[in-house]
Amino acid sequence: MRVVHDAGAMPFDQWVMLAFPLAGIALTLWLWKTAERRLWWKLAAGFALFLGLLTVALPYADHDRVQARAIAGEVTTVEGPINGHRRWTERSFAGSSRGVGVTTFDRYKETTYEYFYIGDMPFTFIVGGYPSHASFTNAADPPVAIADGMWARAKFFRDDWYNDERRITRLELAPAPPAGARPLSPVSVPQAPPAKAGSNLPPDFAAFWEGFAAAVGRGDAAAVRPLVAFPFHFDSHELGADEFGSLWMSLFAAPLRPCIAAAAPVREGDRYVIFCAGYGYYFAKTASGWKLAEFLADGEAMQ
Repeated sequence: MRVVHDAGAMPFDQWVMLAFPLAGIALTLWLWKTAERRLWWKLAAGFALFLGLLTVALPYADHDRVQARAIAGEVTTVEGPINGHRRWTERSFAGSSRGVGVTTFDRYKETTYEYFYIGDMPFTFIVGGYPSHASFTNAADPPVAIADGMWARAKFFRDDWYNDERRITRLELAPAPPAGARPLSPVSVPQAPPAKAGSNLPPDFAAFWEGFAAAVGRGDAAAVRPLVAFPFHFDSHELGADEFGSLWMSLFAAPLRPCIAAAAPVREGDRYVIFCAGYGYYFAKTASGWKLAEFLADGEAMQ
């Protein structure tokens, strides 16, 4: 198998970012010598310190702790076929800027996500979304080619700095399973406890959730279909009830079902939500009872 990422052997490579705080220090010294008001060089000094923390200190601390986990072997290993691979870019509004005269420009930011399973273990992340390059986020140009059917072996840990996200410290890939290869079970990965009817849930939602989770767990598409609110917005499209088949294949793919069935719903305002593999499933009360009403990529949790 080919090693495509190894945090244990990766030196810190972001020293070029020192240019930003050094420029801030140079500006501070210049203002200290020339500015009539002391406030200006103090502001510049504070800005230089902020740049140093943001561009060097935080990335270095992140790299050091991830590499330490990798070298110490404080990681979980999972091995198996790649499936459910997806890489996509979302464009979001970032505000407006006024240009020359009265011209106003709308600004947008683009965020690229990647998602795949190794066996039955999901991984999802923002490409280049961590302070350092220590964990794998496939940010190289061109990116590592990942496709369903490839064989992978990954070492990872749950990062309590980032909402227990799975950060890959080592990744090996092969175009096909090695002879005699068997998937390794990630036994040290904690599983979410199943939600119990009546446990911190109102009776009507508890009854709905018990039926919904059971239907998903047994792969009963016919039972899940009436529990979805249509029209349903998915991947920039509005799907009707007659298009439930494509929704089932995407939102309830076989590797996702154990996570959905075992998830514990959390209240958000007047709705409930569960998270699986970096995705949020939102449930709302409609005129005909509780339904799955929305599905979103949980981008913030990946970052």
